[in-house]
Amino acid sequence: MRHRVWIDGPAPGIELPADVVIVDDPSDADGAIVGSKERWDGAACRRLPDLKVVVRRGIGTDTVDHAACAAHGVAVCNTPDGPTTSTAEHALALLLAAGKRLKVAERRLRDGDGLVGTPAAVGGLELDGRTLGLIGCGRIGRRLGGYAEALGMQVLAHDPHLDAAPVGRLVDLEEIWSSADIVSLHAPATPATRHLVNATSLAAMRPGVVIVNCARGALVDHDALLAALTSGHVAGAALDVTDPEPLPADHPLLHRDDVLVTPHVASGTTAGAERVIHQALAQALAWLRGDTPEHLLDPAAADPAVDRRLRAGPD
Repeated sequence: MRHRVWIDGPAPGIELPADVVIVDDPSDADGAIVGSKERWDGAACRRLPDLKVVVRRGIGTDTVDHAACAAHGVAVCNTPDGPTTSTAEHALALLLAAGKRLKVAERRLRDGDGLVGTPAAVGGLELDGRTLGLIGCGRIGRRLGGYAEALGMQVLAHDPHLDAAPVGRLVDLEEIWSSADIVSLHAPATPATRHLVNATSLAAMRPGVVIVNCARGALVDHDALLAALTSGHVAGAALDVTDPEPLPADHPLLHRDDVLVTPHVASGTTAGAERVIHQALAQALAWLRGDTPEHLLDPAAADPAVDRRLRAGPD
């Protein structure tokens, strides 16, 4: 039997096994490798009756209702190891760029004011001895924490799913807010984390704090962030994710020297993209071949009463 896989987006460096064919239309597929733009739920399963497995590129599955898919016998997997290295490196790049106020320095050079005297003229942070606060300390957060320690930073981590910190020291949110010079977000988008960075939490942070977000845009209340930047309480922000995404071209966050925004590209290195697609295909094929994928999110899809793999299909 040949397995028909539809891939939403580019598929770099992929070599297909003999039992796999890539199709152009998801309605022809029994497996789908998807991104973050479309919603995959019970309605999608009903619309695509041949679909047997959905694999979400990367870690987040907020656009995939895995319980609803499982109820239709459609497995849902993700590839949590794929984007780790590239995303952590991007978070470090944003942390450095915002902390060193590189956007301000570049603008001054373009404006003919490049020789402004001392390095302190742009007000950059020296990171050695400063404190990084990690909100979420999973694969990406712990790697970023390791980078920060190599720079001489102290690391505090908050993660309600951990009993001990894999890097730095595990603390409550209040200590993150009161102690961190840089706050970096690595939590999933859930009702509990929506606008975790808001007017109240920003006011509790240290004056001059820098905010970095490579997780999900909904974690930050952008109106509250803008107000804190305007007042000077927040020194800078660096965002790879926003809400909405992308921001409208006239959004004020896009036109500030103290804010750097990249278009959700943290995991988009060549190596990262290849690793994600290979892991996604491996997850899809494990399910389609009758095995249990490593990152299966809801085993209920294998219930014989609903499991779509038990249906007869074309070769």
